[in-house]
Amino acid sequence: MFSLFKRVTPQMGLWLLLLSGCVLLQLAGMQTALRFDRAAIAAGEWYRLLTANFVHLNEKHLLMNMLGLIFIGMFFGRYLKLWQWLVSMLFGSLVLTLALYWLNPSLNYYVGLSGVLHALLAIASVQEIKRFPIAGWLLLILLVAKLLWEQQYGAVSGSEKVIGGRVIVDAHLYGFISGLLVLSVLSLAKLKTK
Repeated sequence: MFSLFKRVTPQMGLWLLLLSGCVLLQLAGMQTALRFDRAAIAAGEWYRLLTANFVHLNEKHLLMNMLGLIFIGMFFGRYLKLWQWLVSMLFGSLVLTLALYWLNPSLNYYVGLSGVLHALLAIASVQEIKRFPIAGWLLLILLVAKLLWEQQYGAVSGSEKVIGGRVIVDAHLYGFISGLLVLSVLSLAKLKTK
């Protein structure tokens, strides 16, 4: 039993905190108060640029995103330090919602963690390449192929029906780009500390 606790890392605490926070926000019915709402943001409610990523349309949407979060945490969570994942999540959240605000002026509302998950997957795939090149490159290629598909043809078939709403595929793209930006910043910071 004690060997189980030896494997618990600070990163796991972050994944658990994020997962439980999203579930609690859903149960509390905070979607409207925290979602990306263009008019509210324009009126000064800038916190929505961050909080929109942690509330969901419904329980199915939440479940899909939480499964993605668990997948990333289980397989790639050990690749970065706690503070690096935290910066990645926060930076990814802000960059993708700012991009939605500036580049998608017709978008009035947005919720969900999927854009942030794409940021984390971008980071994870590059980290995987360093350790297991074939698996890492395969993950990165599949992720880029998915993004290209979505930009050309829209959301993956059936996903909108499952979540009961529109999938904002640009959030996935902006999330992916923000993940690459985070990697660049972390790499530069590492070089400056050497």
